[in-house]
Amino acid sequence: MDRHMMRRNRLWYSVAALVLVLGCLAAAVLIISTLASYPSLIKEAYKSPLQKVEVPGEAEIDLRSKGAYGVYYEGHKGAYTHAEWPPTLDCNLTSKTTGEDIPLVPDYVPTNRYSTKDGSQVGVLIYSTTIKDPGSHTLSCDYPDGRHGPTLTLAIGPNYFFEFLRVAWNMGGSILGGAGVLCGSFVLSFGIAAFVFLRTRNGGRLKEK
Repeated sequence: MDRHMMRRNRLWYSVAALVLVLGCLAAAVLIISTLASYPSLIKEAYKSPLQKVEVPGEAEIDLRSKGAYGVYYEGHKGAYTHAEWPPTLDCNLTSKTTGEDIPLVPDYVPTNRYSTKDGSQVGVLIYSTTIKDPGSHTLSCDYPDGRHGPTLTLAIGPNYFFEFLRVAWNMGGSILGGAGVLCGSFVLSFGIAAFVFLRTRNGGRLKEK
């Protein structure tokens, strides 16, 4: 193999190595920056405050953003440690702007809950809904049998489980993109190296003939 061929091969192998290194760096930056953004993304998703109302009865609430909301029953710490179901209520949500009744989907999920900072109160999801027209709404709830007590506390705010899934989905796209860059750099680097190797070997065989 002449010196010119050797220098050219070394150049191409260097290009292959550079492609691999740059691909690894780009993938690492994309994946690490995505993972590092999780706290701020989840904080932004959960930023809407919980608005609490006492039921049975009705109350006006201000839902300022479009998206998924949850209606939670809030009880004392340990209220649902052993209970199979939260209290049964008939609830309706109506937009004061359009007069439209917003569907409330029964969605009791024992693991979709929150606790207050001091840990004294725990909220568990009982309804899910989607708000398309932000603004003032009326939440009204009654017992199915018409009784007037006991008084319960409900809170409406972000659907924490849905928001977590949304953030995870968005992050997953970026992480998959980083993995794609990494795989692509491996394939391209290997392809360059394999091409140079095969060309050199074939060139040597031709010279022997």
